Amino acid sequence: MLSSKQYWEWGETSPKSKDFFYNSDAWINIADGAVRSSKTVTCSATWLKFLSESPHDEFLMSGKTISTLKRNVLNNFFKMMNTEGIWYHHDRYENILYVEDKTVYLMGFNDEGATDVVAGMTVGGWYGDEVTRNPKSTIEMAISRCSLPGARIFLNMNPSSPYHFLFTDYINNKELIRAGTVKVWHFRLEDNPNLPKQYVDELIRVNKKNPLFYKRNILGQWVIAEGAIYDMFDVDKHVYNLPVKVDDINICCDYGVSTVTTFGVMGIQKGLDDGNVYRLLEETYYDAEVKGVTQSDTDRVNDIVKLQDKYHLNRYNTLFLPHDAASLKAACKKDKRVKMKVRTYAPDTFEDITTIQNLFANNRFFIHSSCKNSIEQAQAYCWDTRAQQRGEDKPLKVDDHCPDMWRGGILGPRRNKGTSLRKRKRRK
Repeated sequence: MLSSKQYWEWGETSPKSKDFFYNSDAWINIADGAVRSSKTVTCSATWLKFLSESPHDEFLMSGKTISTLKRNVLNNFFKMMNTEGIWYHHDRYENILYVEDKTVYLMGFNDEGATDVVAGMTVGGWYGDEVTRNPKSTIEMAISRCSLPGARIFLNMNPSSPYHFLFTDYINNKELIRAGTVKVWHFRLEDNPNLPKQYVDELIRVNKKNPLFYKRNILGQWVIAEGAIYDMFDVDKHVYNLPVKVDDINICCDYGVSTVTTFGVMGIQKGLDDGNVYRLLEETYYDAEVKGVTQSDTDRVNDIVKLQDKYHLNRYNTLFLPHDAASLKAACKKDKRVKMKVRTYAPDTFEDITTIQNLFANNRFFIHSSCKNSIEQAQAYCWDTRAQQRGEDKPLKVDDHCPDMWRGGILGPRRNKGTSLRKRKRRK
């Protein structure tokens, strides 16, 4: 029987990666910079070396979530250990990784709930992935728990706002750097010699459509996200009139108890060369402040049923409701007229925005001309400058109802297993 193990192929190593590998001997070692610049691979290889040399028994690895940690780090980390003949066991239930005689706790730092869990630890080292996406309290708690003699911290990150505390308090902290407490390696695309030139050219071309993406992802700069969030939206390109065929349809929602509730019919065209194309086919928009009357959940269910019946949707289609619409979800499940699956959509604000920016930039998200509110808010949706001065990339809570509604229709299917219209037809 052939082994199912996968192995890591070591490619060419840049001087930057070698320097990090051999000289990351500070308490806090930071790799920041461009995407695909070998930050993660370099940190993983260095972390493996550190685990093998450390006299301590317990360690911590974190990502934004356990899923992103597995995708970004662990999959390749397992291959490295297979290649080097290192014994390991991954306990998926307990989220613990055993490496020889070491115990490594795996955690998601998605919110401040992780802070209390970390507070009970004392570890010999911490490897943090995507740390700019983690709460400040959790990061600072994790740093404080690396208190054993010779403990080290390895952090990799893409740039964020120049007001982000990791930049101001660590990367740009000359006192800590002079003292040798912190060391920083700034990675550029050229620090990954294994990337094909064609891929690099394509990566640059795609990111150049968005100035923020280009400065952060390609140049590795810590810059503010300014102005309109969807400044790549072009009415002439992204608004359409003619009927289109789609492979999948879902209904998405932004829910406001006393403000705006908006529903969208999101069509998905699958299997195209550059990935899925998303088309907002129709929207409803009820502004309670303008109408002077608050909608009940019964009224909202009636709107859902009208859209469902108009597009002939059934149990193979999905209604994505936001996480704060618990009462509406209960009303939908109780009403027998609602034939669709009902799912809760958990938002990830910056990641969702980034995905939709990419879709607009690559002409893969279009809005029907009848969706007047979506067209207006695509152009008016802006960054919150006050939040940016606190180091946070957050949208201003104005003209945000339609952009929030799109997120469930686009990201919801990616995070939930659904059944396409094509599959439904085969089952008939």
